[in-house]
Amino acid sequence: MSRTSGGSFMRRHGITIIGVGLALVGLVTGCSSDDSPESAAPTTSESSAVTAATTAASPMSGAAATDAAITLSAPANGATVGRSFVVRGSGVAFEGTLLWSLDGPGEPITGYASAGSTQKQPFQFTVEAREAGTYKLTVYRESAADGARTDVVEHTITVR
Repeated sequence: MSRTSGGSFMRRHGITIIGVGLALVGLVTGCSSDDSPESAAPTTSESSAVTAATTAASPMSGAAATDAAITLSAPANGATVGRSFVVRGSGVAFEGTLLWSLDGPGEPITGYASAGSTQKQPFQFTVEAREAGTYKLTVYRESAADGARTDVVEHTITVR
């Protein structure tokens, strides 16, 4: 290969190599040349603002309740249930894992339920209360950023 053809090769393909390098830098830094609305992801502060707005409105009703990350359909807030009862609802959480606790007489009872990881999916689990009394049933998801409880839904129930 002569010096002339080598120089010509670099001029023709040098731009391609630089273009690929810039594309890789864009991927690593999260930049994109696609400015469409679908490519714009919310920032952590935007997500936190949405979460705060969702959890601040309690109790939720109507369209706001169906838009929430977690909804409970049973038992209803204020319901009386037996010592063994089923909790039903729908939710979405990181890796599809919702957490729950039953606080009242004695030590808290805790567990988890599987829900949707990218969209709301139904969940169901059974709780065995230790004794009769008034309890607070809490279902929530844990923040991937700091482990804080988010999208908390609480129902007060009476176990007979």
